[in-house]
Amino acid sequence: MRQFLFLALLLGCASEIQAADKPNILFIAVDDLRPELGCYGSEIAVTPHLDALAKGGLLFNRAYCQQAICRPSRASLMTGTRPETTGLFHNYVSLRELQPEILTLPQHLIAHGYETAYVGKIFHPGDTDEKNSWNREPVKWIKGIKQPQGAYVLPENIKLRNQNFKEMFAKYGEAAKQGLASGPAFEKADVPDHAYPDGYNTLLAIATMKDMVKNGKPFFLGMGYKLPHLNWCAPAKYWDLYDPQKIPLSTDNDAPANGAAMGLHASFELRTRSNIPKDGPIGPELARTLKHAYLASTSYVDSQIGLLVRALDDAGVRDRTIIVVWGDHGWHLGDMGVWGKATNYEIATRVPLMIWTPD
Repeated sequence: MRQFLFLALLLGCASEIQAADKPNILFIAVDDLRPELGCYGSEIAVTPHLDALAKGGLLFNRAYCQQAICRPSRASLMTGTRPETTGLFHNYVSLRELQPEILTLPQHLIAHGYETAYVGKIFHPGDTDEKNSWNREPVKWIKGIKQPQGAYVLPENIKLRNQNFKEMFAKYGEAAKQGLASGPAFEKADVPDHAYPDGYNTLLAIATMKDMVKNGKPFFLGMGYKLPHLNWCAPAKYWDLYDPQKIPLSTDNDAPANGAAMGLHASFELRTRSNIPKDGPIGPELARTLKHAYLASTSYVDSQIGLLVRALDDAGVRDRTIIVVWGDHGWHLGDMGVWGKATNYEIATRVPLMIWTPD
């Protein structure tokens, strides 16, 4: 319900005021982000930039996704409709294939004089709705900075990923491309932020925003962060924000008594990673490392969001820009014995949502 209220708010902003006064909209989608943030009461997460936005804006404490899977959740938010309407219940069919005439939020904004562009993951990959929802190209490269070529930067992890893919493809064929082949679940490397995709994409989003400001039209800019989706690869300085021994582990590691048999799963997404056991328990040492990796990835994204917000200030448009931050679904970090999303329990369906406005 909160997501539909948010959609109504933005549509109202676009249609009820004169063109010269229409606010810009910076929409930030964060993949697999559960409300493990300081502003939601986390005692461990280091997220100062998101906390500042929440303090100065409106924080939704009871926001829920429509389904704890990427494509259905994102399609629901961007159309203001439920999965029963879109027909999307998994990641393997496109929105337009099922609903060729459905109206999206950026599509509506285009009709009301907005320029719309996105960087990163807004709709699900392969279903980005280029023709209908976006009317300008984002900046595609940054001069003098090498574009990341994948999730990993360490040669040994790139080698592991390539080797694993080769083996899985030989065994399963094309099915290996559906998440069966990966390298390690996490990586810590002493590299600059832009060495990983989310950092580089932040630079692209800032450059795109600056170009849009020059045109003088109201803009809708979507910035989609892949982290803290697996794989949890982040610069070392964000890992170093945390003392591993102080990271608490889940204490509720069993399925609910008499819960639905289909309500949980065997952590399939994590188990495909090369450094994760394929079955059996995730021991406390590995569990702590995994949660550390998730937190480091979250802090990394928080820092990038801080850069985006500062860029609005530098461009002189913060005072006429609405900022929205939303997570597409939550993520079990050992809770109920699960590592992953795609359950119907609160830990997977409750999401962070905050809206900051200039007034």
